[in-house]
Amino acid sequence: MVVFGVVLLLVALAVMVYMWLATRGMDPVQISYGVLNVEITPIWLFVVGGITLAAATSGLWLLAVGTRSKARRAREVRELRRQAKDSDRRIERERDAARLGSTDGRQQGTDGPATRDDRSTPILPRQTPGGSGPGTGTGPGTGTSTGRPTTGPGA
Repeated sequence: MVVFGVVLLLVALAVMVYMWLATRGMDPVQISYGVLNVEITPIWLFVVGGITLAAATSGLWLLAVGTRSKARRAREVRELRRQAKDSDRRIERERDAARLGSTDGRQQGTDGPATRDDRSTPILPRQTPGGSGPGTGTGPGTGTSTGRPTTGPGA
């Protein structure tokens, strides 16, 4: 990135030098537009154009920065509101649990993360005697006709 920035600055400097040398002997440019009557040398017209471009670029950059910060603030407000709502719900559940005689609202499994990870337990097909569905042990590829699986913990 630094190298790319240096290259761009060198190109800009080369263009400035070229414009200064190319317009040195030129006559001034006359601009007449209604009440605006200006006579300006071409190099100064080029400089004014560069200043205008820099101002437009700065304006677009400030607009982008302001939009990003406003979106970030709105996201933070939404998150804080969601947290407040969750906190209010948790307090309400604890009050309800206290009214019902329970000492902790988490005993019912309605609050907080689960203590046991159900996703780590493998889900095996149900074994039915005499069935021919998947996992019954009588279909093709099971190896036996006893109704027990040939693989897994029960093999």
